[in-house]
This record gives sequence, C-alpha cells and structure tokens, in this order.
Amino acid sequence: MRSIALKGGADAQMGWNVVDPAPSTDTAGTAEAYWDPLWRADRRYRRFDEEEAKHLRHHAGPGRGRPALDIGCGEGALVQHLHGLGFQAVGVDCAPAALATGQLCYPHLDLRRMDFEHDDLTLLPHTAYALVTCRLVYQWIPDKPAFLARVRQLLPPGGLFWVGTSVHDQTRGAAQAWELEAADAELLTTGWSRVDTMTAGNYRCFALRP
Repeated sequence: MRSIALKGGADAQMGWNVVDPAPSTDTAGTAEAYWDPLWRADRRYRRFDEEEAKHLRHHAGPGRGRPALDIGCGEGALVQHLHGLGFQAVGVDCAPAALATGQLCYPHLDLRRMDFEHDDLTLLPHTAYALVTCRLVYQWIPDKPAFLARVRQLLPPGGLFWVGTSVHDQTRGAAQAWELEAADAELLTTGWSRVDTMTAGNYRCFALRP
C-alpha cells in the first residue's frame, strides 16, 4: 500500500460539514428519506477540491470516452469533473433535491435517481465501468460487504474504484458518526490487486484496483 499526504488542514477548514447522526438505511427507500431533506435544507458537505482532483487524475488517467460512474453524486460536481477529463460519466443519487439542482447546474450531464444499494444494476447505462467513484458515501453504507460486491460487479480488470471518506483517528477518542473506523477501512482495502491512499487531515482517498 502506498500512501501520499495531501496538503490541507482540519476538516472544518476544507468545507467539511457533517453534524448529523448516521442515517438509518435498513430498508430500500430510507436512504432517500434521510438524505433528501438535508439537500432541501441546503446542507453541503466537503467540496471536491483541486488537490483531490489532481490525485484522481493521476490514478484515473484521461477518459478517452471510457464509462465512469459516480455513486452518490449529489449535485454532480464530480461527474462534471469526470466529464471534463473525457469520461462518459453518469452520476446516481437517491436524493431528488440534489439531482434537481445538479440538472439545473449541469444540464448536459447524465444524472440519475437511483439507490445503488438496492436498485437493479441493469438500470445503469453500461455493464462495466473503467472508473467508479464514491465520495462521502461509503461510511454510511450499512451492509458494506454487499455494497462492495455490487461495485466489483461493475469493475473490469484494469478498472479503478475511488473512495473518499473521513477516517477515524483513534488518538482522538470515540469515532464520530461520519468517520470510517479501522475495521471498515480494512474491509474496504481487502482483496484488491493494488491499494493507494492519499490523506488530508482525517479525510482519506483510496484508489483501489481489481
């Protein structure tokens, strides 16, 4: 595993805004019930900044028309970035309010309403993706093994799974609801042919290859 430290300070200095308890996503539909009101209330989370974008470009390379999928795309900022890199990018999210704003801001993008944990993956426009991204989503997934199995279905050899999440620092006491704990980080990084990590404060990006 190779680790690169990103520049940056504490989460609060980099647009991190999460004070809510973990959502209950025990059954299909409850993810939307939790997240959609937060987007309607104009809640915003950590921005996709240039430092993270630089490292994603390094690992993903030029799009060249290859398909890319952003899980939990929100308003579509990362999908727009992937589109700019030349990927044939699609974003999926369970929150209609986020998608509505995204469709206004980026009318040229393919942003779709979908609960990735439960909906039929054949509803996606492609059966395989050169790049799958997932920012500020993985830590909230209740059944992480099932989620990772669904992601792996979509990644061919040579593909890339990019995950951005806040990771718990055990020296700071108990984990916060939005922080990925060590056992879940180990689960995330197990079984890949290569794992690279980039860190800024307690925010970490994982570049995972089948």
